[in-house]
Amino acid sequence: MRYLITITAIVLSLATLSAPALAGSKKPFTATAVQSVKDQPQQSGKIFVSDTATRFEYVERGREMVKIVLPKQNIMRILFPQEKLYMEIVAPADAPMVFGDDSNPCPQIEGLTCTKVGDAKFGALTVQQWSQYFEPTKSTSTLWWEPIRKMIVRQEFTDGRIMQLTKVGNVTFEGRETERWDVSLAAPDGTITSSYRLVDTDLGIIVKEEDPSTGLSRELRGLKVADSDETWFDVPAGYQRIEAPKPGQ
Repeated sequence: MRYLITITAIVLSLATLSAPALAGSKKPFTATAVQSVKDQPQQSGKIFVSDTATRFEYVERGREMVKIVLPKQNIMRILFPQEKLYMEIVAPADAPMVFGDDSNPCPQIEGLTCTKVGDAKFGALTVQQWSQYFEPTKSTSTLWWEPIRKMIVRQEFTDGRIMQLTKVGNVTFEGRETERWDVSLAAPDGTITSSYRLVDTDLGIIVKEEDPSTGLSRELRGLKVADSDETWFDVPAGYQRIEAPKPGQ
């Protein structure tokens, strides 16, 4: 696994599958992803994660929807169970990734490169310092990567922003052992916003995240480690394939 991730980001925009780049859990699992935002209806969806693919089940405007992301094939399948129809499109650039090299902090995004600067200390942690460069925007950042947890604990951006994580302690969430990490983001003008996340120590994923400044809360409920079932990602028998709408339609 390369990054600790918030899988519940999928409910942020279920229609477009808006999500950060992510690496897979250490073990296959299922869970219900729930997101709450102040003054907005709660959103939720069922998620199935293996080391090769991810499946999301949810309801949008009264219609059942399923989205299956197959990163190695660069495919996203969109299923409509009530109509028994499906389409296949190229997986969006921000679609979750569940595979890759976990020896460095770079997700597999075209134009993104990482260069190791050296080893360092971050509090009591032994970390690696990396320089990250994104060709499309000509932007560079420096980050401190904790190689045991495969997570970034500090990142400095050229525009002056600084993101930093601080471990607070161990807590139990929904019967599972987690580490609580406080997250601070300092803006160039000195403004600091704070949030926190709970990281499952067995799976290496974020199972809860709260940002008091925005009223945003994301969490995985009813998480169960499971044997990977490749039928999670298959198109059921009897479904008819349809063409995806062209841009502008």
